[in-house]
Amino acid sequence: MMVAVLVIGYSFSKVQGNEPLKEMKTIALVLQKNGASIEQWTIYTREYAQTMKNDSAFTKKVDELKRTFPTFQWVVEADQHVQRATGINEHSSMQEKIQLVTTVANKQPQTYILYELKGFGWSETVQKNIGQIISQRSSQLFTKQPAFFSCVKGEFNGKMKGVLLKQAYHLLHAFNAAPVEALTEEAFVSVSAYTRQWENVLPTKTHPMNIQLALRKTGLGGRTTVVVGTPIITIEY
Repeated sequence: MMVAVLVIGYSFSKVQGNEPLKEMKTIALVLQKNGASIEQWTIYTREYAQTMKNDSAFTKKVDELKRTFPTFQWVVEADQHVQRATGINEHSSMQEKIQLVTTVANKQPQTYILYELKGFGWSETVQKNIGQIISQRSSQLFTKQPAFFSCVKGEFNGKMKGVLLKQAYHLLHAFNAAPVEALTEEAFVSVSAYTRQWENVLPTKTHPMNIQLALRKTGLGGRTTVVVGTPIITIEY
C-alpha cells in the first residue's frame, strides 16, 4: 500500500531551499532512539524549468542532460499530454533518478526537472555519501537551491506495546508534531500532522501538514513497519 507520492501538481506553501539532510537525519534519529532499524530512505526535489515550447527544445534539453550525466541510463517517453525523459544511475547501495517532464496544465505547457536519490541502511558513511551526491547534483541540475523532501522506512523487531495509534502519537510527540487527521485499521494506522520545526507545508481542508507517519503490523513475529515522510510518505509500505 502507498499513501501518497510527491507529484508535479502539488502546490506547497513556504517551500524554500533547505539543508538537504536536516529532516532526514531528524527522522532517522527519532526512529532509532525509539528502537527501529532503518531499512530504506529516499530524498526528492524538483524545480520548475524553462518551458519546452516544442519537441525540438525538449530533445535539445535531453541531449544536454545525457552529456552532463553520461553514467545514467536514459529512456524517453511521450504521448499527447506528457513528454518525459528518465535517467537512472545505479550505485552499490543507492539509486539516482533524474526526470525532465513537460506537461500541459490549463492549456499551458509546464516543464519540471525532478531528482530522487534512494537507498538502504543508515550510517555516518551513508550520510556523507548522500551529502556529497546531493551537493553535486544540485549545482548541476538546478538554478536555485531547491527544497528537499525526505522519507524514511524502518522496522521495530520486537512487539510494540499498546495500540498502533497510541504508538504513532508517541512518535509524533518526538517530532513536536500535532496530529491533523488519522486513518486507523486493526493492523495499520496513518497520521498526518504538523510541526513548526519544518518550514515546508502542504495545505489541507482543515489544517496545514508537513509530516506523515504510518505504522503497519506485519504478522510475522510481531514486527511493525514504520514509515515517516515530510511532507508526505513517498515509500511503499
